[in-house]
Amino acid sequence: MKAPIIFAGSSNTKLAKLVSQKSKIPLGAIDIGQFSDGEIDVWVKEEVNNSNVFILQSNSLPVNDNIIELALIADALKRSGAHWITAIIPYFGYSRKEKQSRAGEPISAKVVADLVTSSGINKIICLDLHADAIVGFFNVPVIYLTALEVLAKRLKEEKLNSPVVVAPDVGGVKRARNFAGLLGAPLAVIEKHRQVDAHDKIEVLSISGEVTGDTAVIIDDVISTGGTIVESANALKKRGVNKIIVCATHGVFAGNAIENLEKSPVDKIFVTDSIQHKGINSKKIEIVSVADLIADCLSLEV
Repeated sequence: MKAPIIFAGSSNTKLAKLVSQKSKIPLGAIDIGQFSDGEIDVWVKEEVNNSNVFILQSNSLPVNDNIIELALIADALKRSGAHWITAIIPYFGYSRKEKQSRAGEPISAKVVADLVTSSGINKIICLDLHADAIVGFFNVPVIYLTALEVLAKRLKEEKLNSPVVVAPDVGGVKRARNFAGLLGAPLAVIEKHRQVDAHDKIEVLSISGEVTGDTAVIIDDVISTGGTIVESANALKKRGVNKIIVCATHGVFAGNAIENLEKSPVDKIFVTDSIQHKGINSKKIEIVSVADLIADCLSLEV
């Protein structure tokens, strides 16, 4: 068996380089371009016959292009004789649609899981999916990583006074409870109602748990438009919280998210580099790397 190789898709080349350095697995030569009509063109220039290969690709903006690109890279590697193909997907796009909220909707996460694995991928490594059930959508083995310990380690450096971990909705209670355990902090939960006919619009209903005068640490899997975070922060501020910190694995920051977060009562935001950003113009936001987490996982796979 030949030495393993990592191939970087175009969505997160910075993280791929870090993982390569830390895991001591070299990056493979690959050309990724587009035809004049927007179709993606992939050429694997590395010899991969009888090799174990990894593809690192986040399904971030442009989401659809990056999903197709991942599938094309996998197919190219399979046709080039790769022995085993593992896809590292730090951010899995469409994961917020893991069930039908109303009749007539697709289960988008299942559709994307089928599309990706049908291209020849033998194993998936993913990070903090929106719902644990998505692991079962794949017809191949899945290694499910979490960035909670990475975020907790960084947060402990802040030496917070009486932190309270806050779940921004009932669905995030399990994640928040685990995070609270890592910090040795109590837990509070925000109950909210999301308008079915209005994307990313929420109404905070109540907060369970004592938060007055404390530092509130909101933990979530993804920040998209920031609507959930802003509404949660406003509700916490009304309850007398002194300081508000947000931790999330995936910083999508869609639309006017950064501008809205800048105007919000949130004091600090920690997100990982599961999604690559060319530049974030905000002093509130700090990127925490998951490169060591992924590299440690790969060391068990080679």
